[in-house]
Amino acid sequence: MAMDVAEGGRDLLFVESLERGMRLLAAFRGTTDSLGLTELAAATGLTKSAAQRFAHTWERMGYLEKDARSRRFRLGIRVLELGFFFLRGHPLAGRAMPHLLAVRERLGVAVNLSLRDGADIVYAVREPDQRLTLAEMLPGRRMPAFCTSAGRALLAHCGDDELDAVLAAPGRIRYTPHTETDAQALRREIETVRRQGFAIARDQVLIGQIGVAAAVPDFGRQPAAAVNMTMTTDQWGEARIVRELVPQLMAVTEAISRG
Repeated sequence: MAMDVAEGGRDLLFVESLERGMRLLAAFRGTTDSLGLTELAAATGLTKSAAQRFAHTWERMGYLEKDARSRRFRLGIRVLELGFFFLRGHPLAGRAMPHLLAVRERLGVAVNLSLRDGADIVYAVREPDQRLTLAEMLPGRRMPAFCTSAGRALLAHCGDDELDAVLAAPGRIRYTPHTETDAQALRREIETVRRQGFAIARDQVLIGQIGVAAAVPDFGRQPAAAVNMTMTTDQWGEARIVRELVPQLMAVTEAISRG
């Protein structure tokens, strides 16, 4: 039987040229602007010649668009279509949508379904309120798990070794003066989430914003998704959130899990 891994640990099925091409698309993650070939090469570690070939290929396929005058690239519409395919086929997204919409209409707070991807979460389904920014309304946004209520709710279900590995990773961003980045303090916070079954994060990403989240039960397996509600601290304190929102949050996660 053929082996998929060669001596030395090299993955024989891994296509390195495809990885380099995807790296070029991922370079747009950190910008809302277009990128030139020099910037693409610098962001990906590719030579300018390789970046040009990959960018040209993606442009021909519709995943990049090039401005004829500036010759700079931005993501093409087919990238958005991939997101549609993902959400359409995800088992939780369709089940979650009516429940999230009902919560938003009933309570007037923003509500999201988030998926965990390693040390990050990605917002998959979003039902925003009118006070949020554009970035907070669009699905697909990636955020570190450590500083978000949804991320902490999901990290609470990790085993100790996995949690230690996530918290040991360097480079945690301090989004506000109140963002907790200390690994020991974060572990204590996540232990609290484990005991109480929900997470509250205040002023961690934006000043004046508070979120509450709980993982979607997954029948004995590690949950991959969480529901979080986001609101402003001038209207919602922690005591009110625990009293009024947490029971409804737990009911929604159970309903999504049951389908």
